[in-house]
Amino acid sequence: MAEKKRTESSFIFKVLLIGEAAVGKTSLTLKFVHGKFKSDYLLTVGMEPYSKYLKIGKDVATLSIWDIAGQQRFDVFRTMFFKGAKAALLVFDLTRPQTLNKLDDWHEDLIKNAGKDVLKILVGNKNDLVDLRSVPKKDAVAFAKKINAMAYIETSAKTGENVNESFHQITTKLIERAKK
Repeated sequence: MAEKKRTESSFIFKVLLIGEAAVGKTSLTLKFVHGKFKSDYLLTVGMEPYSKYLKIGKDVATLSIWDIAGQQRFDVFRTMFFKGAKAALLVFDLTRPQTLNKLDDWHEDLIKNAGKDVLKILVGNKNDLVDLRSVPKKDAVAFAKKINAMAYIETSAKTGENVNESFHQITTKLIERAKK
């Protein structure tokens, strides 16, 4: 990635990736930031920060991406990472329905700690595992509507399908909002 000076960026946005453990938050982030996929799973401890410049039209935004640990043992302190977030990707695993169900708790914590104006995209990850899929699209769409997400997108961190699209959509909306 060619580094640009921070001063060339018109906007800086804090974007969270939240959801249960092993849904692919880190894999999505690594695919977006570095274009890489690692098949070996490494536990995120607390929070892992990433940064990426994104050009949308004539605007350049710096995304401060916070990959939040999903393990229950980090519940106590993880919400402190939510403060100041402008957007969040709420991520679940298309092969594990309970990860979508648990997003209710994550969403509640997000609103409580980042505010009701935070932009949200619901992300169903691992859509490359077609034979293992167990979350119907209609259930995900209904949940996205329930939490007032701006979109529901199915991704694959492994193949890269819709990964960039997720971040581009939310950044475009963040820039539009910031210009108002």
